[in-house]
Parts: sequence; C-alpha cells; structure tokens
Amino acid sequence: MSQYTVQLSPKAFTQRLVVQKKKFTQAVTTAMEQHDESKRERLQLMVVSLTESLTFIKQGYKQEVTCRKGALMALNKMQKMLGPALYKRAAESVCVKDSTLDAEQILDKVIGKGGKGGAFAAFHSGRLAECRMDFPRAMVRFDKAVELDGANPHYLQAAGLLARKMYQHKKSLIRFMALEKLLVRMGKDSVELAIARREVAYSAALFSQHAQADAYYKKAIASLTKLAGKDHPEMGICWYQVGLLKESQGLYEEAEEPYKKALTIMGKAGDDITLAGILDKLARLHMELEGEPDAIPLFERLLKIKKNSPAPDLAGIIIICNNIGEAYRICGKYEESEKYYKQALIVTQKLRGKAHPAVGSIYQELAKLCERQRKPDEVKKYNEMAAAIFQRVLEEQEAAAGGDNEGRLTL
Repeated sequence: MSQYTVQLSPKAFTQRLVVQKKKFTQAVTTAMEQHDESKRERLQLMVVSLTESLTFIKQGYKQEVTCRKGALMALNKMQKMLGPALYKRAAESVCVKDSTLDAEQILDKVIGKGGKGGAFAAFHSGRLAECRMDFPRAMVRFDKAVELDGANPHYLQAAGLLARKMYQHKKSLIRFMALEKLLVRMGKDSVELAIARREVAYSAALFSQHAQADAYYKKAIASLTKLAGKDHPEMGICWYQVGLLKESQGLYEEAEEPYKKALTIMGKAGDDITLAGILDKLARLHMELEGEPDAIPLFERLLKIKKNSPAPDLAGIIIICNNIGEAYRICGKYEESEKYYKQALIVTQKLRGKAHPAVGSIYQELAKLCERQRKPDEVKKYNEMAAAIFQRVLEEQEAAAGGDNEGRLTL
C-alpha cells in the first residue's frame, strides 16, 4: 500500500485557480492588443474553464482530487517499473504539490513502451494536464491513449469530452461514435450505452447534424427511461440537451418543455453546473417568448448560485442583475427593477471602475426608471453622472486621436 495520500486542500485549490485566472485574463488582453486571434481563443477557453471551476468550486475540487487519486493509483501500479526515485518524485507531485507537471512528465516516460500500459499512462497524464487547464497537452495524451488502446471506453470518452470543450466538434463526434460502436459490440443495452448515444447526439447537434442528433436522442431517452428511470439525473441532462437542440433550430416554443423537464429533475440532483445552465437557458427563452414573469424567479435562482462562490464571476453576475432589472421593468415593477440595476451598478463599479462607460449606461437605465416613478431629483442626478462619464470618455478619445495626428504630422 502506498505511503502517499492526496493532500490538496480546498483553500490551496481555490488560490491556485484565482492566480491562474488572473494570469490568463491578462494574457487574453495582451493577445487582443497584439491581434493574435488564435492565441486569444486558446487563452479565453482557459479563462472560461477557470471561471466555471471557481463558480462551482465544490464540484471542481472533487473532480481534481478524484483525478489525482486516479493518477496515484496508476503510479502505484507502475512503481517497480519506475524505480524508487521516479516514483517518489511523481507521487509527491500528485499528492503534495500545486502543479502535477512533474508527475505527467514521468508518466510520459511509460507511454513509449506502448501497449495497454502506455495507454494507461497516457490517459492519466492527460487527466492531470486537463486539471491544470493545459488542454492541448491533455488532448495529445488522450489521443495517444486511444491510439494504443482503442477498446477502452474511458479513453474514448475522455478524448470526446475534451474535444468538445475545445470546440473540436467533428473530432468529438468521431470519438463518441467510436465509443457507441464499442459498447454496441458488447451486446448489452446498458446505461453506459445510452449515455454514449446521448453524447453522440450532443456532438452531432454542435456539428449542425440535427437529424442525426434527433435520432440518437430518441434512442438515448428510450434506454435511459427503461434502465435508469425517468427522474434520473442522466435523463435531466438528456432533456437539457434536447432543449438546446430545439433552440438552436429556432424552435423556441418546442424547447420550453424539455428545458422544464430538465429543471424538474436537475433541481433535485445536486449538480449546480448543469442546473445553472438550465436556469439561464430557460429564463432567456421566457424573455424571448415575452414571458418575463416566468423568467424572473429563474434568474433569481441563478443569481443565488452564482453568488455562492469564493471567487464570484462578477461579469456573469452583472448580466444576470441587468436581465432581472429588465424583466421587472417590462412587468411594470419599477421599484424591484431599480433594486437589481443598483446591484448591477455596484458590481460593475467594482469590476470596471466608477468611470467606465458601462457604469454610465446603468445610470441611464436608473434615470429612466426614476422618471417612471416620478422622482425628478434622482432623474437629474443619474443623467448628470452618466453625462459626466460619457463626456470624459469622449475627451479621452479625442486626446488620443489628437496625439496620433500630431505624431503623424511630425514624421
């Protein structure tokens, strides 16, 4: 039995993600300034993933601990092959260090031996890289695992999920179709096969193969209903994806029912990541269909989830507050609308600064609301504050343009 145990604490995990997000966010800005679109997209993907992990910190922490424990188990199996020194370095990297790169590089040494052992090492190296948000490295390792052992469903699933995360939808579809065929050959109608068919359907939908997606969703739903039950969380995910498919086809009214079914199931499942997605989509759909009274409680549930984080996604919170404010305004509930626009104002000032144009835009919305409530003094105050911000921005733009012109004239 190994003397090592994974010692990653929730605090250390959170701190690492916060540092990473700050670093990658700054790198995104630099890439934009340098007009490097490819680099910006790659970095933005990491920022999005880090934001999700921080928002749903308990699930993110659990996933990483599980990943590290799996890697330690793999190292234990390879202990004799690696020898005492390499095993010690790798185990310490997995168990006590923030970065697992050392362990990944040691696992990589085993990949060259080929066969199922090499595939096993590649898979766990890839999982560790994915936890570090090094998605390109992880993808190379998962592809190698599939190449060396294409009959392992875990490798195909990992490769398919990461390809989807990286927006490589054709590749994701190929991986999940291979997984489905593999499970069909096993000759058993299982929950795993139903989930594989659901993943084929989702990847097909993202690749704009709507007819294929619809056919596979029907198969998945039939099997999951029979094998897992109509209220199982995997069914909830299935209905959510069906809603996404209908909405992507412009069938908004047909999307509403599957979203509602998904919400009923996932509201009890303890999966806040999926639940947040459902709440957001269904609330926006209600807004699109002029059902603001139905959208408001969904947005408010979503806001509560988003705020319950050690490092809240401030940009996301601003959007939700603005959406709730707009919904209440449309319903004629101006006092409630004002309350949420003020929340959006506070968070925007914190995120962007008090002189940012976005702050001016919220002042304008508050002025309109106060006008409807016959508060002339507040209307004047908000309009003046908005005008001051926009005037300052205009002056800064003119000064910058003047500087450029002056520079050109002296050449």
